[in-house]
Amino acid sequence: MIANPQLYRMTPEQYLEWEPTQEIRYEYSDGEVFAMTGGSKPHNRIALN
Repeated sequence: MIANPQLYRMTPEQYLEWEPTQEIRYEYSDGEVFAMTGGSKPHNRIALN
């Protein structure tokens, strides 16, 4: 028997309230939340300018 995890979906309002309290960045898409990967060193250098 294989256990299927329960998917928890957030409303956009829930996500906007929750995301600033997290240590890493997340992406919201159609009720699902995904951890974002870090940018490369060149990307970070450009983003800071």
